[in-house]
Amino acid sequence: MYNQLKSEFLKLKYSRLFVAVPILFVAGLLLYGSFSLSAGGTQVLVSEGDEETNAAVQGTIGFFAFTFENSDMPEFSEIMQSCISCNVFLWIIALILTIQFFCYDYSVGTIKLPVAYGIDRVKVYFAKVIVIVGYNAVCYFIFNAITLLFTCFQTGYVPDITELRLYFGCTGCNFLVMVSFILLCLTICICLKNTGIIATVLCLFTLGGAVIYTGIWQNFHSHIILKYIVWLGPLYYWMNMGALRLEYGLLHEIIVYFVFSLLCLLPLSVILIRKQEFK
Repeated sequence: MYNQLKSEFLKLKYSRLFVAVPILFVAGLLLYGSFSLSAGGTQVLVSEGDEETNAAVQGTIGFFAFTFENSDMPEFSEIMQSCISCNVFLWIIALILTIQFFCYDYSVGTIKLPVAYGIDRVKVYFAKVIVIVGYNAVCYFIFNAITLLFTCFQTGYVPDITELRLYFGCTGCNFLVMVSFILLCLTICICLKNTGIIATVLCLFTLGGAVIYTGIWQNFHSHIILKYIVWLGPLYYWMNMGALRLEYGLLHEIIVYFVFSLLCLLPLSVILIRKQEFK
């Protein structure tokens, strides 16, 4: 397994993606920095009202960057919201990396080589999964650390250890959602293999789920089918985390979503890998 992991990592290292992904993250940082120039902050995919499950509580979902009540003395929760708002576009970078790296061997036909040498195709698949998730993790947590440093420096806020633990705990939960999204992407990749179709389907599904959620949020749990479509998309969890709606069972939902991906999507993708034929 170690040799296969090394092989997949070297494929990534000497590909354009190894440089392209950090460039996209830098572009994301520049975009995030531009949020700070917006008077009154920036809000994306925002909806507010009374949620059906707790009608007495006024709430808001969405992504909020630099929307401070008092810009001279912001609260750490507002700084966290600004940093977590970056997740509104990180899924696009994960989508590009996952599709391009996984589908490359299929497009050029090199996926046959390790199988021809007697390497189990499931082992090849897991090596690809580990490399994709690992590279995403490194870029993701560096990105979140930089956004926190930038925001704290700009506002003059010095967080304590407890606040840092809370912030990286929340970003860690967001990354669990990212892993689930990557596994969803890989499952779709195995089924379709055409990068254009895969990207279109996943973009429509992800953004469509977010749009549906903002539209039906006030009576979300009364929709029998739509709520499950929304639950399968990552933006449902990131929109609620962006508003720090932690008191409504969000952490439990994230864990359930992550476990679902491990117990359902991962085994399904392994079954599909075992049954697929290479041409």
